[in-house]
Amino acid sequence: MFDALSSWNLTFKKIKKNRKGSGKNSSTNLTSKVVEKFLNNFTQPEGNQMTRSTLTRFFVLGSIVTLSLAVSATSSQAQSRAYLNNNNVPSTGVALEGYCPVAYFAVNKAIKGKPEHAVEHRGIYYYFVNAKAKAEFQKNPDKYVPAYGGWCALGMAIGDKFPVDPTNFKIVDGKLNLFLKNKNVDALAIWNKGNESEYVKKANAHWKKVNK
Repeated sequence: MFDALSSWNLTFKKIKKNRKGSGKNSSTNLTSKVVEKFLNNFTQPEGNQMTRSTLTRFFVLGSIVTLSLAVSATSSQAQSRAYLNNNNVPSTGVALEGYCPVAYFAVNKAIKGKPEHAVEHRGIYYYFVNAKAKAEFQKNPDKYVPAYGGWCALGMAIGDKFPVDPTNFKIVDGKLNLFLKNKNVDALAIWNKGNESEYVKKANAHWKKVNK
């Protein structure tokens, strides 16, 4: 058994070493192969053999969970800088997927900015539709940056961090609030059906707690 555990540990170390830069599918395949190898290594001579179901219950499930979490964390860190500064910003360092933060306020629309009109603010880059919008942002950046670090406002209100669709937004109390939107959920629609002032209160409290 100890030989098998040693083999597992060595394999796990190899995965950690090689996982950097690997895609999600590659990581998933590695997980499957390692679990299979783990089971095979624990097949012992008759009379000494633990049942496959017992092994699965006590060892494999825990290993799968551990690996899955590790792969997920690695994938998230490769895609986002959120773990560095709590903001929902991709590895490019460009916020709002390149949408102009000033346009949300000026025309109440999500409009793509241009790289030639970029501004760096607290380590994050913002793109603007033109030089005028860029200058407006530079006068008062805190007015235009998204609330809650760019995370979904509804998610923040229920104590979690959700990704967002930057075209799904609402200006609330003078702040740009972004919301999750996919084929299953429209967080803004849920927000609008609820008690907005209560949502804001809870979101502010949770952001204050996690933004340290």
